Amino acid sequence: MIISRINIKAFKSIFELRLPVDPKVTVMIGANESGKTNTLRAIESFRPNAPFSNAMTCQYSDYYYQGKCPEITIDFCNLSRENRRNLLPVSEVFKDVETFTVMKSGSALSDYHVFVKNEEIQVSNIKRLLDYLPKFLYFDDISLIKNRVDLATLLNGDKSHNTERNLLKIGGLHDNFEVIFEDSTRGRRASEEASRLITQQVRRVWSQEPTIEIKLNVNGKVLYIDISDGTTVYDTPESRSLGFRWYLSFYINFIAQTFEAKANEFFFLLDEPGIHLHPAGQKDLTKVMEDLAIKNQLIYTTHSPFMINREYPQRVRVVAKGREGTRIDSQAYRDNWKPLRSSIGLMIGDLFFFNDNSLIVELPSRRVPIMKRFQFFKSGADKNSK
Repeated sequence: MIISRINIKAFKSIFELRLPVDPKVTVMIGANESGKTNTLRAIESFRPNAPFSNAMTCQYSDYYYQGKCPEITIDFCNLSRENRRNLLPVSEVFKDVETFTVMKSGSALSDYHVFVKNEEIQVSNIKRLLDYLPKFLYFDDISLIKNRVDLATLLNGDKSHNTERNLLKIGGLHDNFEVIFEDSTRGRRASEEASRLITQQVRRVWSQEPTIEIKLNVNGKVLYIDISDGTTVYDTPESRSLGFRWYLSFYINFIAQTFEAKANEFFFLLDEPGIHLHPAGQKDLTKVMEDLAIKNQLIYTTHSPFMINREYPQRVRVVAKGREGTRIDSQAYRDNWKPLRSSIGLMIGDLFFFNDNSLIVELPSRRVPIMKRFQFFKSGADKNSK
C-alpha cells in the first residue's frame, strides 16, 4: 500500500493544498517561510494521538471563525494481498477496492472518516485500520553520534543514545550488544566484525573519503567509537566536521530503521536534511534517499538544488506562499526549471563555476533553427582562421 495524494485544508499557513505524492521520493523545494515545514507537520498530524486542535487552524479560513480543526485527507492505493487480508476484518469493502481515502477532522478516533469512490463507508474498528496504514515518522533533528557509550546505557533504552544503539544494529549486533563487551576471543571477533560491516556500509554512501573506517573499541563496560581516514589516525566522532557527523548519524538511524521494517511500513518526513553538508555530500545524501525509498516512501524539504536528483524531475514540488497561503507547483521542471529557479532566486550569474572554454548565448524570442546558428558561428571561426 502506498500514498498517492495528500490534501491539507486550513492548517496554519495552508488554506487549501493538494500534494501529489511520488511512489518513492517527493522533494519539496522553496524559499524560507513558504510553508514547507507546515506541510510536513500537517502530514505528521494525521497520526493518532498526534497534537491536533483548532489552535492549528489557518486564521484566514472559514474553519477558524467556526472553531473547527483543520482537515488532513490521504489517498491510499496499490493494496497488496496482505493489505487486503489485514483490512477485511474492518470492512468487507476492502475485498475489491483499489483505492480508498481517509480524512482526519479532529483529535478523536471518531474524527477519522473512510471513503471509497467519494462515499463514506462504515468500518468496525477504526483503530485497527489506522494500525495497518503506513506510519508517519517526522525527523527534523538527528541525535548526533557520540564518542562513547556504556553497556548499561545501551540496555536501558535511553533515547539520547539511539544513534549508538543503531550503529551496533547495522554492525549485526541487533539485540546482542553484550557480546562485544566480553573479555574473550568471541567478544573481540564480534567487535572486529561489527566494525568491518559498519565501515563497509558507510564507504558505500560517502564518496568524499573512500578510506573512511569506523572502529569499535571496548574497555571494560565502555564502548569507544573511533573514526579514521587516509589522512588521519583514529579520532573521535566529535572531532570530525559537523557535516560528516550529521551525515553518519542520519545514515545510521535511517538504515537501522529500514532494516527491520516491512515494505511501506513507514512514511518518512524529513525537514532540511543535509543542511550542514558540502554539495558533494548533499549529492551522496540523495543516493541514500534512493536506498530508503526501496522499501518506504519519503518526503523531504530543501533549499538546495544539489538535493535534487535530476534523473527524476517529476518528483520535485515547488512550494510558494501567496495571498491564498501555501501552494504547490508539481511541474518544477518546465521551461528549463524556471519555476524552481524563481522560487529559490537562482540566476545564471550565480553559477560562477564555468569551464575554461564556455559559450553563453542569449537567443531572441523569435525562433531560429539551432543548426543555422551553429553554422553561423562555424563560418565566423573559418574566416578568422584564414
